[in-house]
Amino acid sequence: MKKVIITVSSLFLVVALNSCYINTHVVGEGAKGSEVIKSKSWYILGNRISEADTKTMAGGAANYSVDTRHNFVDYLINSVTFGLVGSRTVTVKK
Repeated sequence: MKKVIITVSSLFLVVALNSCYINTHVVGEGAKGSEVIKSKSWYILGNRISEADTKTMAGGAANYSVDTRHNFVDYLINSVTFGLVGSRTVTVKK
């Protein structure tokens, strides 16, 4: 029983203490409107296999901002696959 409690507590701490970070890139003067487009970048064993094309997502806009972050679903995918597959959410605001 003690082993189960330690294992569950350890898993909880790993998930709870996992850091969230956001990278923001501003193009031109940044987002002027409220339009938001989301996509995902996928990784296998740490190597990117698909990348969100932010220029296409921006649709030719001269002023926009790009946020890349890990959200709950990204952490869940990473946890379920034991780190073999990962994703990041990419958001373009214009």
